[in-house]
Amino acid sequence: MNPGSRVAADRVRPPDHRFARLAQVRQLTLARPADSLGELDAVYRKVAAIRAEQAPGPLPTAVSVLAGDHGVAARGVSAFGSATTSAVARLIDAGRAPVNLLAAYAAAPVYLADFGLTEPVGHQRFKVGAGTRDISMADAMSVDQARLAIENGCDHVASIPDAGLVAIGEIGVGNTTAAAALAARLLGQAPSATVGTGTGIGPAQLAHKRRLVDAALVRTASVPGEPVRLLSALGGFEIAGNVGVILGAAERGMLVVLDGYITAVAAMLATRLCPAVSSYLVAAHLSREPGHRLVLSSLGLRPLIDADLHLGMASGAALALPMINAALAVGRDTPTARDAGLDGRR
Repeated sequence: MNPGSRVAADRVRPPDHRFARLAQVRQLTLARPADSLGELDAVYRKVAAIRAEQAPGPLPTAVSVLAGDHGVAARGVSAFGSATTSAVARLIDAGRAPVNLLAAYAAAPVYLADFGLTEPVGHQRFKVGAGTRDISMADAMSVDQARLAIENGCDHVASIPDAGLVAIGEIGVGNTTAAAALAARLLGQAPSATVGTGTGIGPAQLAHKRRLVDAALVRTASVPGEPVRLLSALGGFEIAGNVGVILGAAERGMLVVLDGYITAVAAMLATRLCPAVSSYLVAAHLSREPGHRLVLSSLGLRPLIDADLHLGMASGAALALPMINAALAVGRDTPTARDAGLDGRR
């Protein structure tokens, strides 16, 4: 790690779990059955620990989307070509993409950052490079670039004002291939367990994609398992950037809402750099990618939504923001059973 990123990781403090216990005790007194909001009640307690408050309420929201191109996309691993990434980025930048529409219902501004597009879109403050190399044949990036991407992710989330609840996502044709390779290596799984259809490829393309991931794993078999080195070997600029976003958000006491497979892999890498980060994470949804369930299980996370979402661009995480804030409002504002005349006394 470079000094800035290491400082970011070192500054992540474990949440104060005493407040999670206090929130749980308080929930037992309310005019509703305990844990009746299921996983959302668990999120409420997680927020209580992060905020060091017994009864936290709704939080200001934001959505972060990082963009990057992948050299392996030229090998036919996606239903779309690399030019699609920049086209989608322009749509987000113009405020017209699905994630913008979903985020509007959560009163969440969307912050797009170009971390590695071959065709630049929007501001270039956090740009690391113009696309990665083909991971089946060469390292995606240098170790210095991986470190810079993480540092820039920390800086990107630091530039988002006032948010206590941040949904994170990404765009990048070919990034499910990179994520599948990283997941296979981190979890000790075969490509058959981590490679999925991504944007909707057919059986022949899926088999080809698995072969390329297998080639990448064979090529990097001797690479140490240190997260930054793995990112340089198998990752993407937006994946490494999201490792930094997660670290920086946790450092600032934000609840981090992960979108899908790619951000979950970034979270797995972030937790290996800084285990305390795990207490700041929420999984928005479970995608159709087979490796996603494995990664969430390794993180100890249960998804809030299981609706076969596979749109990407932080759309699932944006969809979860109003749900989380609604649960925080219920947790804070529901009267006690005694005040509501529901304490069982006659």
